[in-house]
Amino acid sequence: MASQSGSSGTPMDLLRMCDGLLIQQAMYAAVKLRVADLLQDSPRSTSDLAGQLEVNEPALYRILRALASEGVFEETTPRTFANNQLSRFLCTGVPGSVRSTVLFRGSEFFYRCFGEILYSVQTGEPARSKLYGKSWEYLRDHPELARIFDDAMSELSALSAPQ
Repeated sequence: MASQSGSSGTPMDLLRMCDGLLIQQAMYAAVKLRVADLLQDSPRSTSDLAGQLEVNEPALYRILRALASEGVFEETTPRTFANNQLSRFLCTGVPGSVRSTVLFRGSEFFYRCFGEILYSVQTGEPARSKLYGKSWEYLRDHPELARIFDDAMSELSALSAPQ
């Protein structure tokens, strides 16, 4: 790994790095709810989306506003959102979609392990074994998650394969 000596930064830069989990989980929620799919045709208000999705409107607004602040989605007018170039990759069935990858990375099987990273560093053992009693074998007992994992790996292969 290249040394970053001589680089400068601020405490706020470090705190922004800590926001990664928050943004990842917000993206997971938006993908799980299929928000990008619902915005394919036109912008929609969070009130309209929340009614269709049967979710809390203020909470949905906070999630979409957080994602818009990171360049995912666009708030076209107050409390109304649209897809942008980036959020289109969260749609189902579009070329370059990373929808399944976001779903997998947002799943408990993936993200909870990072809450146990200190355990893995201290013991050298996989956090999944501590959490689930097994590691990747867990997918055999959870076929829906295994399907999402397979789709995610296909997406990543398509993105990294030469065109």
